[in-house]
Amino acid sequence: MPNRFRVPMFGALLILSLLISSCYPFQGDITMILTPAAPPAEEEMAEPAEPEMVTLEATVTVNALRVRQEPNAESPIIAGLLKDDVIPVVARTADGNWLKVEVPDVGTAGWIWAEDVAVDGDAAALAVAEGEQTATATEDAIAAVGETGEEAAETAGEETAEEDASAFADLEPSVTVHSQDVIRGQVTIAEAVVPVEGWVVIHADDAGSFGPIIGQAHLEAGTTTDLAVAIDVDAATETLYAMLHTDGGVFDVFEFPGTDMPILEDGEPISPAFTVTIGEMSVSEDAAAAREEVPETTPTDEPLLTLGDVTEHLAIVTTRALRVRSKPETIAEVLAGVAVGEAYPVAGFSSDEHWVAIFFPNIDEPVWIAASLVELQDIASLSVQMGRVTIETGQGGRLRLRGGPSLEAPIVGFVPDGETYNSLGFSEDGEWALLVGTGSEGATWASIEFLLFE
Repeated sequence: MPNRFRVPMFGALLILSLLISSCYPFQGDITMILTPAAPPAEEEMAEPAEPEMVTLEATVTVNALRVRQEPNAESPIIAGLLKDDVIPVVARTADGNWLKVEVPDVGTAGWIWAEDVAVDGDAAALAVAEGEQTATATEDAIAAVGETGEEAAETAGEETAEEDASAFADLEPSVTVHSQDVIRGQVTIAEAVVPVEGWVVIHADDAGSFGPIIGQAHLEAGTTTDLAVAIDVDAATETLYAMLHTDGGVFDVFEFPGTDMPILEDGEPISPAFTVTIGEMSVSEDAAAAREEVPETTPTDEPLLTLGDVTEHLAIVTTRALRVRSKPETIAEVLAGVAVGEAYPVAGFSSDEHWVAIFFPNIDEPVWIAASLVELQDIASLSVQMGRVTIETGQGGRLRLRGGPSLEAPIVGFVPDGETYNSLGFSEDGEWALLVGTGSEGATWASIEFLLFE
């Protein structure tokens, strides 16, 4: 190539740079266009905000609703709800067929079928509980017959309380029971009708009204006939009451006082009275065997205390109901009944200490109760004088009750002005009276300065 066409390499590069700069008027170093721009600095990544926990309220729309441990029809039942109960809803399954609810009465959380409640709000806003095993109605089953709610659950094999109760929803609750002999520790209910699961509860008589509960049996929804109910024969009275209760808490667990309340009709419990006869066949085999091991006892040779004497013991009843007898014998005449927690002054003991003699209101002579069913409590010397007193502070308000007959004794309770209570007697100095039935445990002392004696 001729030399005149040879351009030094340096000169070629210089010409090229000038040509480019004339077309693209960059300011500064040309190397800027050849160097890739640095990526913007990464912003600090904030952690995603936790979803807001949403709690809604749901109202039960079926007669009875079972709360299960898991969102699964085969899961154990942990509680029960009744129509119009309002409960908090805290979560749902992904498909929305089950809702997680809190059951305040039993202090637990469980799962209910969503179609059996009316939710106050958008259920879709609830958190989705992960990892729960569900057994819900399939879309194919619903689409095939156009079922929803309860019918869809039935198609897929779901068991809900609405299904169980729907056939009995129109039933009127009732109980039929006849006069009878108590056989082997049981009475028989001829017929019990309840629209939902419940209880038939046997009450002893207390001066013509409902006394202590001495037995109960669970009822399935519908009609139950010839139901045997085990009772506490020793606590039974000649007249008993068969009362219907709901099963509103944990199913198959009797909770009263609590969620298993009496079923009312016109504001009154459904509770017909019936009479029973207690004879040789009344006691259960186990109770009969236990009685055979305890020989009958004759009264002690030690003299019993009389009214006005001083005792240092109270007998606190520890069983639901206890019979008061004329002699320390199981075959002796029953004079009255006493209930758990009641306290009575001790007049003495039988020779074998199987029986305790107590002072009883409106009975002059000491009467007898089984020693195994009471707890003895030591008290300051008490001059026994049974009676009734009315609280009269003169200023209204409340009167302090003390654990002993002294201003230095601890305060154990209060009683309102104008209320009337049983008095068991007086302290040795006559300045204090021993009161029972005040709502405080055991017997309590009150200053006679504020008492009006009947």
